[in-house]
Amino acid sequence: LTSTSRRVSDARTMAARLLRLLPWLLLATLATTTAAEEAAPTEAEAEAETQANEATPEPEPLVINCKPAELQEPIDTWSVDCVAQWLDNMGHDDLQKPFMANGINGTLLREMTLEKLESDYGVADESARKKLVYVVKDIVKKDSYKGNTNNWAQFFMWALPFVAIYKWLTVRYERQISRMTKKYQKWQDARTPVEAPPPAAADATNEWISGVNADVGTGHKKEKRTKKAD
Repeated sequence: LTSTSRRVSDARTMAARLLRLLPWLLLATLATTTAAEEAAPTEAEAEAETQANEATPEPEPLVINCKPAELQEPIDTWSVDCVAQWLDNMGHDDLQKPFMANGINGTLLREMTLEKLESDYGVADESARKKLVYVVKDIVKKDSYKGNTNNWAQFFMWALPFVAIYKWLTVRYERQISRMTKKYQKWQDARTPVEAPPPAAADATNEWISGVNADVGTGHKKEKRTKKAD
């Protein structure tokens, strides 16, 4: 009987413990189920999301037809695509589509001002506007300097063969050229002879020789000193 009563008391103790834990187990199960339902989207939400994704197509990638070497050319030769490529290099890819829509090429880019960037293209940051405008001015200045240098370089390259030919001719035909020069000088002298000045009158005094040898024929002779022999 004693062992039987012990078993009954142990069973009652275990049942009491289970009853105490049961509410907590129910609360934990309920919380887990609620969280799972909130995390998992419903079929209606999933279908609506799918339809929204299908309704808004992905933006088409911007196709720019400009080679990097074209940006090394003067800014006046830049096409609309080259201006868009330059904007991408400057970190303003958001301006590519508006600039391309307005047909901004290199010539129009030169006329871009701070006010236009703010009012027409919505560039609110003043430092960004100044950076774009000042870089454009730098490019224009470099193009002007490079153009002058290229023009002079082309001129010298064009004139160099003629200078070389002239030098070769002068060295090769030096004697003939000197003879022809002398003949030409004689021909010029014979063509325009130099007129001799008229002779001075007998009683006139030539101002160029007045005073020269004035002591000649005056009658005053210098006495010669003779050394006495000792």
